Amino acid sequence: MTLAKREDEKYRVVELSKRGHRLIKENRLSEARTVFAEALELDAENPYLLTGMGDVLRSLKQTSDAQRYYRRVLDHDPDNLFALRGLGDSLREEEKTEEAIALWRRYLSRRPDDIFVMTRLGDGFKALGRADEAESYYLKVLKLRPSDRFSLLGLADLYHKTGREDLAIRRYEELLRKGQKPVNILTMLGNLYRRREEMDRAWSCYKEALIQDPDNPYALYGMGEVHRFRKEYHQAIALWERILEKNKGTNNMVSRLGDAYRNIGEMEAAERCYLSILQREYDNFAHLGLGKLRYEQGRFAEALSIFEELVRKEKGTTTATDELMKFLAEREILREFRDGMEKSEHLQRLCRERLEAASPR
Repeated sequence: MTLAKREDEKYRVVELSKRGHRLIKENRLSEARTVFAEALELDAENPYLLTGMGDVLRSLKQTSDAQRYYRRVLDHDPDNLFALRGLGDSLREEEKTEEAIALWRRYLSRRPDDIFVMTRLGDGFKALGRADEAESYYLKVLKLRPSDRFSLLGLADLYHKTGREDLAIRRYEELLRKGQKPVNILTMLGNLYRRREEMDRAWSCYKEALIQDPDNPYALYGMGEVHRFRKEYHQAIALWERILEKNKGTNNMVSRLGDAYRNIGEMEAAERCYLSILQREYDNFAHLGLGKLRYEQGRFAEALSIFEELVRKEKGTTTATDELMKFLAEREILREFRDGMEKSEHLQRLCRERLEAASPR
């Protein structure tokens, strides 16, 4: 091959590489794949072309193929930053988090201030349940870029999942103050406020979310929960029925809708909600709600049978059975169930235990 031809091929490889990477940025992935394939025919071991093809295949969700291209680069250049990052990202897609972390750490040993890879490490350690390591990487990013949205969100989610609600709220609020107001953050923050019974703050978050997305089911559900807490059952029903206009809702939401109907005396609507769940599958709260409904309808034998089944299935250890005991205690019928319903052995035992626990020593 003449010198002129070699120079011409080098020029063409460079131009194809530039074009391929530009097509990736424009998300024209099929065209980019064709361009990189053409370039690799001219220079099969070119690291820019190999990592470019790896990036295209990873974006196309062909992670195993992408990994082969990254590994070809690393076989010749173990410290290639593009291949280390790309291979780590493709392994993350396959949930091979430990392997991805090892590669990202190698990357950071050569480029220690890359906040994007630090955030990946935070996310990776969070996925593995290694909260301290995840937190350290997110904080490193925020030291370099205090307003980094992804690390703030990662850190807030980490605190949320590990029960550090005060810290989670602080970070979510920080995101909102920086002008970042995505609906998912607003609803998560609203849920945290609601759990703390800070209902006015929760309401504000849900309201802002619904301004952006009027049919958002999480915001509608949360706002309905605020109404339920305030015993404003008609308002809660209206919001939860809006959810059902778009989808079938969760078991939890539908059973609470049934409870709201029962609380305003609309027994047929309540029964419809509970049975819509129980005809598909057993659900402890729908089962409990139906039992309460039967009791309030004066159908005591049916109520007893439902309560007995609930206690037998749940073994007296769940929130649903706690709610049952509260329901019976409020109606001053704990002793009646303990002493008079001899066939209900499970319920009788649970009532006896609760009465003994409540008795003065």
